Amino acid sequence: MKRKSFMNLLSLKAIIFAIGMIFIFQACKKNELIEDDSILMTEQLFQDNEYNADFSDFAKAVSNALKTSSDFRKVVKEEALLMIDGDYDVILKRVINKRVTPPSTLKSDKVIYTVKDLLEDSYSASGQLNQKSAPTSIIDELSNKYPDMQIAVPVHAEDWDEENYIPTVTFLPLEYDDATTTTITGYDSQGNIVPIDVINEPSKPVIVISENERLIDLEPDPDYPIVPSTPTNLSGTQTESGIRLTWEMPSGTKPFNTTGYYVYRKSAGTSSYTRIKTVVGAYERSYDDNSVEASRSYSYYVMAYYQGETSSPSNYITLTAPNYPKPVLSFDAIQNSKNEIELRWQNDHSQYILETKVSKHVVGVTNGYQFFKSFTANEHDYFDHDVVVGKKVVYKINHVTSLGESNAKYDFIHVPYRDISQNSPVYIKKIKFTDWKIERWPAGKPEFYVTVTNVDAGGKTPYKVQEDIDCQFSSRSSTSQTFTGKKVIDWKPGFWYDMLSFYVVEYDRSWGKLDITASVGYNSKNQDSTAFNATGKVAYSYTIQDKGEKCGNSYLNYYDNPEVWLEFPNYGVKVLVSESDN
Repeated sequence: MKRKSFMNLLSLKAIIFAIGMIFIFQACKKNELIEDDSILMTEQLFQDNEYNADFSDFAKAVSNALKTSSDFRKVVKEEALLMIDGDYDVILKRVINKRVTPPSTLKSDKVIYTVKDLLEDSYSASGQLNQKSAPTSIIDELSNKYPDMQIAVPVHAEDWDEENYIPTVTFLPLEYDDATTTTITGYDSQGNIVPIDVINEPSKPVIVISENERLIDLEPDPDYPIVPSTPTNLSGTQTESGIRLTWEMPSGTKPFNTTGYYVYRKSAGTSSYTRIKTVVGAYERSYDDNSVEASRSYSYYVMAYYQGETSSPSNYITLTAPNYPKPVLSFDAIQNSKNEIELRWQNDHSQYILETKVSKHVVGVTNGYQFFKSFTANEHDYFDHDVVVGKKVVYKINHVTSLGESNAKYDFIHVPYRDISQNSPVYIKKIKFTDWKIERWPAGKPEFYVTVTNVDAGGKTPYKVQEDIDCQFSSRSSTSQTFTGKKVIDWKPGFWYDMLSFYVVEYDRSWGKLDITASVGYNSKNQDSTAFNATGKVAYSYTIQDKGEKCGNSYLNYYDNPEVWLEFPNYGVKVLVSESDN
């Protein structure tokens, strides 16, 4: 009797075990598209604010869209692999109009169903729709509110099997900090809240919702071109030099949807407009037209442009140029030696000149332009010894006649610390970094190559000043190293705004060659010679013999303090350069 009861008990256990195995098999089959090692949470790991609420809701909607649409998973992967900004980032505005097949779980009567429609429907499905304020499109509201919102696949994008795997979705909260944040909130495809470890890299793809930090000009998508917004409130005023134009743009105008602006003009008596200026930069919203004739009327309009697309014209305005005498024909400020600036100009003797007046503005010292000196019509040269190293000095020159003062001409100098008439050596004194990812412990001590380049003054042709200056750390116990005898150049440029470009690589000898395309910078003055344009750059490609980690570019101006830390974009690398050796 006991044996029979025992056998019955064994049979019952066997049945329970078999049922359990079937349940486990079915559960594994059901969850084959999601992470199988997630730990569920009941609370979300972010602060209660509007930003986090927006990004959390969007992450849930993206998670639901990934679950219901293999087309959407394909779109995200394909766009991420384009690496349009150098990383696996998917700019939301670039993909919302791409077509996808409506999920079978949704009943959509739209002939053309897009990513935008899918995300809208996913908000409803994830229960977030009633939290949005916009009466029409949630995605339009988010795109306007966060124009650089992105869906990124920072790890394992290339080996993502999008047909059979649905990643967990997370977002970077407003309070996220690389140095202190260890865990963020994720949403898996079953709607569960799971913790995401930000210290240890996951073994499978994870979708990260955030704002793009690179703000670069994106490669155009021929199927979905981005048309920039139309400039508004174009207005103009008379200045000492001509006519100044200013205009406005919507708040969502950024470098990834607006490259710059075209300025068009026609003068009185002409029938058509001509483009007179291309203003580069989404935030550059003014232009000084100094090529006008005194007392003549001019009409203007402005258009924004981006990747071959242009906006509609702005409003049209008409102004009359000021009635000033003719200015000097040329004006130059020249640095020949330390603490001396030579001023040269050429007078316009087609008019009677009472005097030529020079004014001076020492930036940060004087309150605007101060009268400096007056010269006769036959004078055309002066040496200014009242200068301070490290200061920017802007000179303004006007002709004065019985009609008043002419339009001004300008030139400026950042007064160098160095004596341009002598050789000024440049040494590498110290290198430091903050991120040990630059050299993991199996690779030993850090070793750096520093390549220094320049461009010629005229054609902007790059050339090497020094190639692969070898700077090896003596031990792995420190994140900084002092060096001696690492001379870069005996610097004696032909002009005070010369620039050296430094490119740093932490190399590993056993890895083979590394191809590099470096950015070589140069300075150029703006149209009025009152300041520099944004630093010009030309690409320069070369190969080093030892592959390693790219630390990036930094730039040294001749007029900078001779001892200065150059900062590089990757791994917290800094290089101390100086006029003296250690």
